[in-house]
Amino acid sequence: MSTPNERSQSRLEQRQWQLLLIPAVIAVAWFAILASQRVGYEFELEWMEGALADHAARIVNGEPIYCAPTPEHVPFLYAPLLFWLGGGLMALGLDGLLALRLIAVVSSVGVAMLIGHWVRKETGRVIPGLVATGTFCAGYGWLFWWYDLARNDSPFLLAMLACAYALRHGGRHGWWVAALLATVGVLAKQSAAMWLPAIGIGALILDWRQGLKFGFAGVGAILVALGVMHLSSDGWSTFYLFEMPTHHGSVAENRLGFWTRDLWPMLPLVVLGVAGFAIRCRGEHLRGALFLAAVGSGGLVTSWLSRIHVGGFDNVLIYGFASACVLGTAGAFHVRAQWLLILQFGFLFWFDFRPDRMRVALPTEAHAEAHRELADYVRKQPRDVFLPGHGYITARAGKPACAHGQAIFDLMQVLPRLPNGMLDVLVLADEQRLATMSPRVREALVSYRDGMIRAMTTKSYSAIVLDTQLAGSFKYMFALAIDGPDGKPNTPDDFYRRRPGFVISKPRALNALVGYEAHSPFAYEAR
Repeated sequence: MSTPNERSQSRLEQRQWQLLLIPAVIAVAWFAILASQRVGYEFELEWMEGALADHAARIVNGEPIYCAPTPEHVPFLYAPLLFWLGGGLMALGLDGLLALRLIAVVSSVGVAMLIGHWVRKETGRVIPGLVATGTFCAGYGWLFWWYDLARNDSPFLLAMLACAYALRHGGRHGWWVAALLATVGVLAKQSAAMWLPAIGIGALILDWRQGLKFGFAGVGAILVALGVMHLSSDGWSTFYLFEMPTHHGSVAENRLGFWTRDLWPMLPLVVLGVAGFAIRCRGEHLRGALFLAAVGSGGLVTSWLSRIHVGGFDNVLIYGFASACVLGTAGAFHVRAQWLLILQFGFLFWFDFRPDRMRVALPTEAHAEAHRELADYVRKQPRDVFLPGHGYITARAGKPACAHGQAIFDLMQVLPRLPNGMLDVLVLADEQRLATMSPRVREALVSYRDGMIRAMTTKSYSAIVLDTQLAGSFKYMFALAIDGPDGKPNTPDDFYRRRPGFVISKPRALNALVGYEAHSPFAYEAR
């Protein structure tokens, strides 16, 4: 169902839209220049990228993603699409980080192009569509250069926007295309469950017959996909994707902070989207306006709920921002307020070219050298190395992967909390208390605990390498290795001893450009 606007434009309006092409072209060029330099970087730009490459490598090796946790692999709470696609590219010979980043870049380019095409369809004009594409690219720096990282946000966003577009402009067969894309969205990131209800309501308003077909087909396809995953993983996929997240807390300050702190850089787009809705929700355009409002509000709410969740970094703002790029740019055309887009570009360029953002755009040679030193240390160890802070390093050094610190932290969230809010890790050694937990939670904790005990007592790891920031969190986990059965450090029964100093010459240089701070690694080496 296409609803292009055929109203005439004054010469002044045309000139203003043409002038807006200048910042749009700058934004697109800036994204292309930086992304081309970042995509092939051989080490982590963000602290979880390497671990996601380790996950994708399991596809190549024929190993399951979702399974009982072990010291070698604790699954992330992420849906599998990125790992499947990345594993396919790795099977063709691509490096893991390059494969995943290529998926992210292609997805982000797809999002930018889809936004521009969608705005062209809504306005009947090409230039507003080009400006919308540039506006999305201008958000690159604001969102900490996330568009090209080896993460699953860009594929997820592309699937969700394409799903909504198929319902709006896909014609009489758009419902089944949208249902397929909705399933892809869920397989990319389970956050789709927050956005799809809004899209479904919009679809019912737009065309209730098409909406019903989309609803039944989409829900059915999603249930089949999740059911197959559940059965093929013996229920572990459901545990990681849906049960474990319920044990995670929320960030109270982000409930209001999202609206007062996070939203303002895209405020002009939001204002223009609301104004465009007010203009368009009259007469024949009412249904289309309500559909777009549902899609846009769903994107914002998905960003808000994701931001509240523990671990919700600035990247989750991309969902609301991409929606606002569609609604806001189209709204600027309808209300003849394209001058507000100049302010929007100004906000976003302020982030793009701020010195503190520029410092985390491109890695330094010291950053690369720190990773090479760490990989060299791992390579020289006679046996495996436990390295939870930097994924894919052990694989590059020719050794098995190990569980990532974030995945281990996520798993530990199922533990009860002490009155001071800290996790009660002593439950891991208390069989009676473990018996009170759900069977799957108990099985997961026992599997990981027993695997770590076995690895430490047999000294299967030549070294346990911890970043300084992770040492406190892992204190109790490695107590047996460090203190031995007698529970006292520096006694003959200790399995491991602290290696003096750090394992690399410039410890702080190891820190990832964005994400959790993890650097200054030291090692406990087998006695």
